[in-house]
Amino acid sequence: MSNLLRLNLRIKLLMALVLICPFGFSQVNVTGKEDHISLPKDFQFQHPMTVTSKKEIAVVKDRIKNGMEPQKTAFRKLIYIADSFQRFIPDPPVSMEIISGKQNSSTRNTLDQRIWLWRNCSAAYTSALAFTYTGNQKYADKAVKILNAWVNKGTVFIGNGRYLQIGAWFSPMLYAADLLHDFEGWNQNDRAKFKKWWQDQCLVNTLEIMVNKKNNFKDAGILGVISAAMVFEDRELLEKALNELLLAYKKNPKDASKNESWKIAKDEKGVYLPLEAERELGRKGLVYSYLSMTTTVQSMEMARYAGYNFWTAKTPDGGTYQGVIEQLFKWSIQGEPFPWNPKPDNEKSVQVNSFEIANSNCRIPAAMKAWLKKNRPVLGAQGDEYVTLNKGDIFNY
Repeated sequence: MSNLLRLNLRIKLLMALVLICPFGFSQVNVTGKEDHISLPKDFQFQHPMTVTSKKEIAVVKDRIKNGMEPQKTAFRKLIYIADSFQRFIPDPPVSMEIISGKQNSSTRNTLDQRIWLWRNCSAAYTSALAFTYTGNQKYADKAVKILNAWVNKGTVFIGNGRYLQIGAWFSPMLYAADLLHDFEGWNQNDRAKFKKWWQDQCLVNTLEIMVNKKNNFKDAGILGVISAAMVFEDRELLEKALNELLLAYKKNPKDASKNESWKIAKDEKGVYLPLEAERELGRKGLVYSYLSMTTTVQSMEMARYAGYNFWTAKTPDGGTYQGVIEQLFKWSIQGEPFPWNPKPDNEKSVQVNSFEIANSNCRIPAAMKAWLKKNRPVLGAQGDEYVTLNKGDIFNY
């Protein structure tokens, strides 16, 4: 074989690999049967790797430049909100008590604290993402001011509700920190202070529920832990989070006699999360299924950036997170009867980032694609609120 022929074959092989793996990830397709996940010795953190990556950012920028949807409209929405946040004044308290929803029926307290956490982390993340796509330093400066404000105040979190809410409603502060990894305007001293404060006041709580809780509590904990692992480049913490994700496909021996011995169930009712679907006799089944999935899919994206594709994992009965999301769509959006309650609460306009992320990782049904096209940009609380901008019609399969 001539040298020229060998060169041509190498070029064709390289082009094929680029087409197959458009974002250059070395992926391990998780089956769910693994006993343990261990990061390879040569694993390296590459920022950003929470809500997006350098390769994906380049693709999105190109789509914005060429006026391609859904990025064109989603980008305009991002900048509109980021500009409004230029006037935002961070308001961290010295101490924030977050009461559990079951504690003294203090739902009002929990909702108020969620809003408080969310307006600050949303402002930081929105600003950092606007900087990422535009390079305009004013957005990065605003994000840094918000992060530093909370650190300098030294906010302490107390109350039984802090575990869940920090993971579910405050993790975008870490998304901002991740996007600002190479920003010179955030000095090393402030970065170190942010890391120390987050580890002491936030990570300790999300780690607690990741290990010791189930249902959507655990999912929020995983999100908080894996986000922190990425931002602070903590290999041990990342491995812990990956292995907690893996537990979704394992049987819990403590619940061997119950349906909830599996995180994902697949039976005559469909594919679903038993610990969520059956909440309050099914009345809150859809609400908690959304809450669980909106954090889980974000954790799965970070796992993918670390090289582990959890969309391929299955329980022994064939239950997958793709199946859970497609079933949730049927019950919540298409109005198919919900087996546990004829009139369940339905927050279908808020927690829908799982549909967009599923679309970028799986071949979803045509009805879901049509719904996404009609309802974009998907902007929702928790997880990645700019998921349409970051993921819309960018396929990883």
